[in-house]
Amino acid sequence: MRVTIKKIAELAQVSRGTVDRVLNDRPGVRDDIRKRVREIAEALDYRPNLIGKSLVSMKNPIKIGVIVAPDYNPFVDEIKRGISVAARELYDYGVKVDIRTMQRLDGEEQSGIIKRFLDDGISGVAMVPIEEEAIRDSIRQLWDSGIPVVTFNSDIQNTPRLCFVGQDHLMGGRVAGGLMERITDPGGRVAVITSSLHLLCHKQRIEGFISKMKEERKDIEIIPPVENEDLDTRAFELTLSICGKTAGLSGIYLTGGGAAGLGKALKILGLEKKIRVVSHDFVPGTIELVKEKVIDFTIGQDPFRQGYLPVKILFDYLMRGKKPEEDFIRTHVDIRTEDNIDSV
Repeated sequence: MRVTIKKIAELAQVSRGTVDRVLNDRPGVRDDIRKRVREIAEALDYRPNLIGKSLVSMKNPIKIGVIVAPDYNPFVDEIKRGISVAARELYDYGVKVDIRTMQRLDGEEQSGIIKRFLDDGISGVAMVPIEEEAIRDSIRQLWDSGIPVVTFNSDIQNTPRLCFVGQDHLMGGRVAGGLMERITDPGGRVAVITSSLHLLCHKQRIEGFISKMKEERKDIEIIPPVENEDLDTRAFELTLSICGKTAGLSGIYLTGGGAAGLGKALKILGLEKKIRVVSHDFVPGTIELVKEKVIDFTIGQDPFRQGYLPVKILFDYLMRGKKPEEDFIRTHVDIRTEDNIDSV
């Protein structure tokens, strides 16, 4: 049976008008009462239906477009799960969520998706933006058309948006550098394999990693990063090449996807457990390599929330005019080794 405002009012011992003000974030309610009403509503899994019915009957219901990175990186699956859960929660409100998965990390493709969103009359957009001027122009076009934008997973500079949801990637890179400097031999060299330098998140991770390594280990040479676009096959080829031509290689920092390919190459060369590896995310291939001690550390960033929160933030803004409280909504920096990787 659907929970009603009347039922919540009875349990909270307040009027229905008070419950309505609390659930719609309107002023005029004491903090203690507001807290009690919200806790009761949450415990009963209250979801208003009148708003949903009215939206469904409208000719132009809220439509939220979401652009995610290519899903050949299993990390994206968890982001999509977060998006899908948010979409189900908003279904009764008549909200439509249109998920578009990019085929490649390509600015032209992403610009095309944004153009189609504009043509389709989208209400708001959540996206993993490519760090290119053409994408800045596309986002400005959305913004100037009254269409709010939330970025997630990777941000974009000098561009209007409601907020960014994701990890502090500069900090994530510094954490990776701090881990690497503790486990590499003196005077060695460390290679960096990154997804794409067209994504701000990877540039920030590399920046944080290098700055931390330079602070702590001036004896270590950092080899310029190479891109694998999150592809296992490309990571496999790059790892074979790097190990074959880099004397004194003692570590590899993997900023994104491709762990399975990297691990396969190290095993073929007999360098597993000899080349120290720090990576990101808790995807199945990475988890197995951490258990096998091929990867020493991996750093998580809560992809579910990165998919879930942007959709809910856009709904709150479009439905109630509620802006996010912060410009940067951070997800955790979570370090795992073979001792705690099973608790993922």
